[in-house]
Amino acid sequence: MIREKLINYFLTPELRNKLHPEYDQVRTIVSGTIVATTLLLILPIPLFFFPPTLIGYYILAGLGICTLFSLKIYGIYWPPLLLGLVTSYVVIVNDTLETGGIDSPAVTTLYLLLLTGFWFNRRIGLLMICFNILAIIYLFYSVPEVNDKNLYAVVSHVVLTIFFGAFFWFVQEQHDAARLQIREQQHIRIDLLDRAVKDRTQQLSTMRQNLASDFHDETGNMLSAITRQAAILELKLKDQPTVLSVVDNIIMNSDKLYASSRDFLWSVNNNSDDPQELFAYLTSFGQVFYNQFDIAFSVKSTVHTIVESVQLQAFASRHIIFIFKEAMTNVAKHSGAKEVLMEMAVFKDYVSISLQDDGAWKEPSKVEPHNGLHNMEKRSKENDFRFKVYGSSQGTRLQIDAPVHFTIVALEK
Repeated sequence: MIREKLINYFLTPELRNKLHPEYDQVRTIVSGTIVATTLLLILPIPLFFFPPTLIGYYILAGLGICTLFSLKIYGIYWPPLLLGLVTSYVVIVNDTLETGGIDSPAVTTLYLLLLTGFWFNRRIGLLMICFNILAIIYLFYSVPEVNDKNLYAVVSHVVLTIFFGAFFWFVQEQHDAARLQIREQQHIRIDLLDRAVKDRTQQLSTMRQNLASDFHDETGNMLSAITRQAAILELKLKDQPTVLSVVDNIIMNSDKLYASSRDFLWSVNNNSDDPQELFAYLTSFGQVFYNQFDIAFSVKSTVHTIVESVQLQAFASRHIIFIFKEAMTNVAKHSGAKEVLMEMAVFKDYVSISLQDDGAWKEPSKVEPHNGLHNMEKRSKENDFRFKVYGSSQGTRLQIDAPVHFTIVALEK
């Protein structure tokens, strides 16, 4: 619908957030101004060939347009709106005097103006009842010769103004009451949905923790049994070198599977969605890992928002762990670095984690495949991470920017 598109054009999302407490009223004003401006541009056309000149109505249409763009650009609408209402009285009174005074059909335009005032705001509508009566009295005394016919007309218009004012007040009050009731019902439904989502989230968190615990027990026991059995088999087959290599591979793959399963199970745990928990996990791994290679490892964390309310997307931590374990391994194998720094910065919309080393940067070959880098880029793309690698003579910096969201509990606080 054209009117809805125009309302959304003038009431931008930023402006809606700014005017949140009075949004309903502002929307009504915008809707009314759009309709009134359109009518002011169209309705005077049939009267174009009759006196008086209708330039005043086009001035009012221009003020309506100014009101809309003043709201869109500056977030202010009252000054041009009030100026438009005052100008409306000037235009209507002038046209009425030129077409017969108090007996002119143009007097009925005051009732349309009164309706517009109540449409905008009930307080403005009450004030315009007084302005309408003053305008009618002014028109009455502007007639050179007063007679009973003129007196009847002015009394009728005053009574009708009061009647329509009371009627418009009642209708607007009923409308506001109905809108308030609908809003309360919406709040009740939102609260019920929030409670249901919170309960469901708690159930999923409990299920994740139970799943991680049960799977850890089963997997750990099975892998430990495989490793022990392989070690016994290695002792019994120590005189058969060809078979020993197979047993060694079984033990090595079992250890790798156990380490990999620990990462997976940790990511399944509910706390793994917390960026601080993830950073602590990576820090622990980095300290143990780089101690083997005599590489200095340090960390730095910066927080730019409320940490308790920020959460990573579900299971994103698992992919971040794989990416940085791959990156840490590459530093140890290929860079010749002596120092490594891992940093984390938590922002409102994302968390940034980076790994910086002082080793030699090797430009990736376009001929030889780079599975490690390719896997990092693939994981990042699949999980909406921003993946960046910076290389220079001072070393290499790998950075991941992962989206975050706010928990329901934090929003309630």
